[in-house]
Amino acid sequence: MHLRLVFLLLGCVATGCAHRELRPALPPPTASHGHLSLAMEYFLEDPNSVEERIARTPNFAAAVSTRPPLDAPTLELEPGQAPGVFEEATQVLKGQPTEPQVRQALSELQAACDADHEAACRFLKEQSLQPSRLEGDVSHPLGPSLSANRDFAVVIVQCRLDADGRMRDCQAIEDGPLPFAPNLIAQLNACRYRPWTLAGHPMSTPFGITFNLHRGGSSKSELSLEQKVGWAQQRAARFPESSAAWSNLAMQLAVQRPDDPAYPQALERAYAMAPQNRWTATEMAWRRVQAGQYAAALMALRPVIRRSARHEPLNPYVLETAAAAYFGLRQCTEALAEQQQAVALLPKAWPEPEHARFQLKLQEYQTACAALPAVSATPDPR
Repeated sequence: MHLRLVFLLLGCVATGCAHRELRPALPPPTASHGHLSLAMEYFLEDPNSVEERIARTPNFAAAVSTRPPLDAPTLELEPGQAPGVFEEATQVLKGQPTEPQVRQALSELQAACDADHEAACRFLKEQSLQPSRLEGDVSHPLGPSLSANRDFAVVIVQCRLDADGRMRDCQAIEDGPLPFAPNLIAQLNACRYRPWTLAGHPMSTPFGITFNLHRGGSSKSELSLEQKVGWAQQRAARFPESSAAWSNLAMQLAVQRPDDPAYPQALERAYAMAPQNRWTATEMAWRRVQAGQYAAALMALRPVIRRSARHEPLNPYVLETAAAAYFGLRQCTEALAEQQQAVALLPKAWPEPEHARFQLKLQEYQTACAALPAVSATPDPR
C-alpha cells in the first residue's frame, strides 16, 4: 500500500558517514526489547542481513501514516452473534453492493473477527486486496545528481485513494528542506491505482505515502548513528504532528540509545498519534507491563494482535508482551497460551539467548500457575 521512494536532506560524504562494515546478521544479545521487536519485524519480511538493513535504514517508520478503510469496527458483537452477522455480510458482498454497503459489510466482518469468528478473520485475510499503482511513475523532484554528496530527505503525503483509482485531497504531513511535496502530489494525481477492494468491490480509503528520497553520492553511503538520531530529532521538532516522525525517533532511540531519557517520551508521543502501529503498540505495552499496568498493556495490544492475525505474520515479541500482561493479571490460561505460541514462533535462527529467555519465562509461568494462580511474575528488566 505504500510507495517507498525516500528523501532525507542530510549531506553524506565519505568522511561524514559510516563506512560499510561487517555486521552480525541478527541483533546482539544486549539489544533492547524495542530493538529485538523491530529486528523481528525485519526478519519476518526477509530473514537475510537483518542488522545490516536496520543499520542502513535512515527512516524506520515509512508506513505509519497509512490507515485501513476502517480504523476499527463500528460494531461490537458477542461470540454467539458473529456467525449470523458474518453470513449476512458475505451475502451482501455476493451481489452488487454500493460503496456504503461494502463499508458496512467490512465493519460487520471486522466485528465478527474481533468476536473470534474464525471464518470472518479468514474471509478478511483472503478477500481484502491492497492498493497498487497501475500506471504512471513518481520521480525525484530535482532529478538525478552527479554530486559526490548523498542527500537524503523524507516527504510524507496523506491522500484519499478513491474507488476509481485516483488520489484526491492530498496534504503534506512532512516535507523536505525544499518544497518537494507539491511536485510529488502532482505526480501522484497523474497516476492510476488499483483501489482497495473487498471481495472484488472497490472502496475509498486513506492512503499515506512516504517518499524516502536520496540523490547523488554512492548507493553504499550511510548516515552515521549520530546523524540518524539527530535527523530523527530534527524531524520530530519540525513536524510535531507527524506520527511517522515520532515513531522513527522512538525506533532510532530503541536501537541506538534505549536508556536515553528521551526514548519514553518519544514512544508515548508516537503511540498517542499512531496506536495502530504494531511496533509502537507493542513497546508501549511492554513499558506498561514493566510499570505493573497490565490491563492498560492489553488495551494497547489487543487490536494489534487481531489485525496481525488477519493480515500479517505474528511477531513473537507481541505474544510475549501479551503473555506478561495476562500473567500480571493472574489470567494463567491466557498467559500460558500466548507464551507457548511465542516460544513456538520464535525462529530457529534467532539468537540462542532469546530462545532460552522465552523458554525460561514459559517455565516460570507454568510453575507459578500450577502452585498459586494468584502469583504475579516480575517482568524482565529488558
